[in-house]
Amino acid sequence: MRPTVIEREILTGTAAHDYTKKMVETDLIVTATLVKHLLFTVKGAEQYRNEWNEDNLSNSEKLVEYLNQLLAHISTESMQESTVTYSTSEVAKFIGVSQQSINTWIRDGKIKGVEKDGNKWSKIPEDAEVILSNGKRFTIATLKANWEAENQEPEVDEITYLKHSIKELEEKYDGKTFEEVFGEMTILELSEADTDASVWWSYKVRLKSAKKVRNN
Repeated sequence: MRPTVIEREILTGTAAHDYTKKMVETDLIVTATLVKHLLFTVKGAEQYRNEWNEDNLSNSEKLVEYLNQLLAHISTESMQESTVTYSTSEVAKFIGVSQQSINTWIRDGKIKGVEKDGNKWSKIPEDAEVILSNGKRFTIATLKANWEAENQEPEVDEITYLKHSIKELEEKYDGKTFEEVFGEMTILELSEADTDASVWWSYKVRLKSAKKVRNN
């Protein structure tokens, strides 16, 4: 149950900063103890162990700063755990707009949860949220699922497929059956030039076999 984009943003927002101040004001010692524990339990937080001065844990302003840094680190770390990402062209396909539109939306903040990798936008995580013109928000995962549902080809069982394929060949030859067109020739007797005959014969054999399997 990975945190969503909005939940990650909450950790770095004004509300979270106000809350950390209240934590320190309520009980500085407990908050300082929490920070020390997080330094040794949160993945990647070891980078702060040598940078931070333990004496500052008794300083309320410095403690708030440390705690906010840890929350920002946790938010970033949880995003990196999101392994499923998509390119701007893929997201454009899911939504039905141009790739340029997606780049513009990211720049304008209409797609939440995308970060820059140097001078370029990084891949778009599946839990990034797209804010549409009507104000509704959808995750990339939801948009992808909708696109797949709309573009999914209907499943056809083998017998239905073979019957349809044979019917198309019969219509091509004025409604005549295989036997009426090619007689009782077997696949070995058909020349390489008789492409339709070979395919048609193959469909007939496969259909007979599929019906036999279904009846059993």
